Amino acid sequence: MNRIAFITESSTRHENPLPANQFYQSPRSRWVNAVIQYMEVRKFPTECIFFLSFQGQRIVGYDEIVEPYPRQKWHPRRSDCEMFAVKILAFVLQMTPAPFVEIHAGRTISDPLKRLFQQHGLEFRVYGDGVPLGIKPGWYEGMIEEELNQRRMKEIEREKLHVSSLIRFQTPQEASGIIEQFEGRAHLYGIEANMEELKRLLGCYRQKCKDAKKACTEFENAMGEEDTLGELYSNLQSVQSLADLHARCDFEGLKNRFGASIAKLRLYLIKHNYELMAENNVFAALQRMQIALLK
Repeated sequence: MNRIAFITESSTRHENPLPANQFYQSPRSRWVNAVIQYMEVRKFPTECIFFLSFQGQRIVGYDEIVEPYPRQKWHPRRSDCEMFAVKILAFVLQMTPAPFVEIHAGRTISDPLKRLFQQHGLEFRVYGDGVPLGIKPGWYEGMIEEELNQRRMKEIEREKLHVSSLIRFQTPQEASGIIEQFEGRAHLYGIEANMEELKRLLGCYRQKCKDAKKACTEFENAMGEEDTLGELYSNLQSVQSLADLHARCDFEGLKNRFGASIAKLRLYLIKHNYELMAENNVFAALQRMQIALLK
């Protein structure tokens, strides 16, 4: 949405010429300071921010250089406020399309502006309307905190999508990378339980891999001692599981001739099956994590 903002001038100002956004900030201008900080936090376009000065009824650009001018002793007269409001209205009406107008000012100027804007069908909001002057700085500080929280939430949502995009094949290697990169931020993404589950299952998978590798080495050693001619080796090339082994018509003969090797092979195939089951568990855990990241 096209927006512009009007900010009241501060009564305590610098004594040297400065850009308006610096000129109207001072240690004693807590309200205006807070308003400017609020605009900065929101990354509000500076070319759309204007200060309202009753000195010459000026509409001052955000970066426009302002010369020092004396502080008014009395509040502006009602007629002067209405004249200034008419000038501000004309300034807004020349913009196409008509913008949404933010008013960060006291009732002296906000009340006549509200009436004129309503009459001309302009959309606007008076920030801190009805909030006592002494409380306005705190009110804006609350708005700043809310804005920062919203930005943090948006950033977290983007990070969650990034983590989800890394879960492509649901492999143990992906699981290891996700734990390494994002374990410390799991609480921000709402996946602490998923992360702990993944760590446990990945540890289990690694242990099953070690068990299977050890069993494979023992089988190979036994086969090296019994199968000196390579006959058993050539017969087992297509065996990938216990089912494959037991389905062979010559299984009993191989078992009788190469008993130690077949026993070790059975143990390896069992361990390898546990390894595959553990890998599937990691796969399923990554899927659950990906779903949790959508919440």
